[in-house]
Amino acid sequence: MKDILKKYLLNFLILVYVSGSIGFVLALEFFGPFTPYTLLFTCFVFLYSQPTENKKIIYAFFIIAILGFFIEVLGVKTGLIFGAYNYGNGLGFKLFNVPLIISLNWALLISASIITIGRFSTNKQLVLGCSALLITGIDFIIEQVAFKLDFWKFEEGLPGLHNYFGWTIVGYVLPYFFYSDLVKGNKTIALAILLLQILFFTTNYIFL
Repeated sequence: MKDILKKYLLNFLILVYVSGSIGFVLALEFFGPFTPYTLLFTCFVFLYSQPTENKKIIYAFFIIAILGFFIEVLGVKTGLIFGAYNYGNGLGFKLFNVPLIISLNWALLISASIITIGRFSTNKQLVLGCSALLITGIDFIIEQVAFKLDFWKFEEGLPGLHNYFGWTIVGYVLPYFFYSDLVKGNKTIALAILLLQILFFTTNYIFL
């Protein structure tokens, strides 16, 4: 029964992202406010789809999210980690000037990247390194449209190398101690979520 529900949830998630990709281009003001709820639903589908016997991945996910939140707070306050930037209103409720949903999405991308790269290698350092580069690459795509979607904005416009260097380090260090749990996650949902987010932000970059 749970496997059937997982399948339906994945299919519905695909529908949400495809329709959202089109909707943002055609009617951003209408579809934009749904962003936090879409990301929250994405996290739910990801966590629900994990193997029943691997509960540690859920703990790892939330620890990464909490640590990521404090890194974001420090980053916004000091500008030392990613450069000088501030969050807009496109990602919903903020605490200490950081949207709560952003840390969940970074935990989602980090976890999904580890699981996906783990398909191709069992070498921990290689998987962590390639995963960090994948996360940074996805961030590069997001950065091209983040200011248009009122997600966040850098004081100098687009971010510099400082931001991407920071994300490569964070993407490597944050999952380091949870690697053995993360790599056992559901490979299908992990790859699907990465592809859906890449599709969504690439579509917005091309057409917005």
